[in-house]
Amino acid sequence: MEFYQDRISKLLKELRESLACNFDNEQIERLNASLQQFGSALKNVTENISFQFLNEDMKNFIAETKESEKLSQTEFEEKYSYEMEVCKKLGRAGWVVSEHSNPREIKEWYDFLSSQEDNKIISYFEGDNGCILENIFHSLEHKYCEEPNQRYFSKAKYFFEHEDYMTSAMYLVAVIEARTNELMNYPKGTRYKQKYSMEGFEDHLQTEFGRTDSFFTKRFLFLDMYPSIIEFLNRLFVDGEYSFENGVEPPYINRNWLLHGKSCRVIERYECIQLFNALSVIEFVFSLSNRLDTMEE
Repeated sequence: MEFYQDRISKLLKELRESLACNFDNEQIERLNASLQQFGSALKNVTENISFQFLNEDMKNFIAETKESEKLSQTEFEEKYSYEMEVCKKLGRAGWVVSEHSNPREIKEWYDFLSSQEDNKIISYFEGDNGCILENIFHSLEHKYCEEPNQRYFSKAKYFFEHEDYMTSAMYLVAVIEARTNELMNYPKGTRYKQKYSMEGFEDHLQTEFGRTDSFFTKRFLFLDMYPSIIEFLNRLFVDGEYSFENGVEPPYINRNWLLHGKSCRVIERYECIQLFNALSVIEFVFSLSNRLDTMEE
């Protein structure tokens, strides 16, 4: 609360100085008396605001967050393992936790998934005249201003808007693969199964966790976003039980089936939205990492 009290005092001082330039002494004295009463009342409010508005549950939550900020990555993930598992399941179902979402919406997504109504998640992106989807397009267009990323992304968006979802998906999968490889800087020859797994991201996650102080940032990144990203990438790039040899195509977009001319599925609009969203989240989390690099320099 000291910050707010200091800020209020500074603003009152600036106001008095401004009044001195525009009013006579008698007017200033009357105003000063009123301002002093106002300042005193405001100070009392700021001193007592925490007691008036913070109930016991909120105080306990604040204490818990402060304590959780001190946990190691392993301890943090173990303590909040349920939330992490929820987000893994979302990613495995194709829904990466968006940078535009919040904990309430994550729960709604999971409830839709649990009740086999995950098609309703699409309204999050296309509702309100497609506001979220347009934000994703805008941020990626701003990001991809050079070749080849610009060309691939513009093609993906063009074919999406013209309802050629299979072609759009081909371009999107190619961009996701290229950008993930570039951002993660995998050694040459690393297999898909190694890249797109918790083990493949382990070093990166450990580094980023150690550089992050805020409980809320840790929660959003390491319990929600990264687990869902990794699960999504794993299903996109790793064949698993759906190998060519088995002859059974997965009921979702898979890189090998799509780009090797093996896919017989009709790719739907929502699947491209899943890809656009995943690409946006990948760029978002790594842009945070780059900002930390800049701050440390």
